[in-house]
Amino acid sequence: MTQNELAMRLARLLLLKEGAGTLESFESLLCLRSYFSELTLDELHQIAIEYGIEA
Repeated sequence: MTQNELAMRLARLLLLKEGAGTLESFESLLCLRSYFSELTLDELHQIAIEYGIEA
């Protein structure tokens, strides 16, 4: 999985836990994706582990 793919997957899964489906959640998705895309792959894996998401 590439860094961008993992960033997008993390953003989606974290929003699903919060209850996606609103305009606010879409805006949150864009913000999370932007933030996660600036992190290293190791940092993304650590976040995935913390939230129990398989990466």
